[in-house]
Amino acid sequence: MTADKVLEVKNLHKYFGDNTVLSGIDFSMNRGDVVCLLGPSGSGKSTMLRCMNLLEKPDGGSIYVNGDRMGYEFKNNKYHELNENGIARQRARIGMVFQKFNLFPHMTALENVCVAPGWVKRENKSDVVKNAHALLKRVGLENKSSHYPSQLSGGQQQRVAIARALAMNPEMMLFDEPTSALDPELVGEVLEVMKELARGGTSMVVVTHEIGFAREVGDEIVFLDGGVIVERGNPAEVLLNPKNIRTRDFLSQVL
Repeated sequence: MTADKVLEVKNLHKYFGDNTVLSGIDFSMNRGDVVCLLGPSGSGKSTMLRCMNLLEKPDGGSIYVNGDRMGYEFKNNKYHELNENGIARQRARIGMVFQKFNLFPHMTALENVCVAPGWVKRENKSDVVKNAHALLKRVGLENKSSHYPSQLSGGQQQRVAIARALAMNPEMMLFDEPTSALDPELVGEVLEVMKELARGGTSMVVVTHEIGFAREVGDEIVFLDGGVIVERGNPAEVLLNPKNIRTRDFLSQVL
């Protein structure tokens, strides 16, 4: 894996029973890039994303983040499978934002952002709180730090979830259709935060149906169908001049 690669996926396979969800995925991205995963429902996009941080265990192939193989440690010239604690430590290096916000309902926005670095990484409490306030300001919620999730809109909750993921100072961010559970009028505020992250050089893999966002922010579009990568390239190539008929059919329905 070269020094500028933040992520490399090699021959990734995933099965659910007799159903092949991912079939030989090969994929890599450079540090600071934004890669958007497009494709119809059931194409394997979310499963591919969840394999990247081992929320789903691959059935074949390997995944490297900044040169380290996910799920393994290299020791005495061979790879050894990690236990759950070791996998959790690797996973902490990757921020993930889900469709559902998954905030702790009994904690304020500030507490939700503080909990992981304070509990998992055992960072200094005053530093954790200071950084959490800065992150809430970054996502436009500095005046909502004492609010509980039930007091926030869906878009605000998702922005807290982004701040919570950023609090772990991740090496890359994964977004699994982060706006799909939002009312249409709230989508823009979440996408704007993601655009700001992209402008700041955050490495991001985004599963999305927001074609406008993919066109504006994506460095590369990866189109999946049937568990394989059908087409990939820069947004102008894939969105404006798709070469594969499956890509063209999909875009004709969403554009």
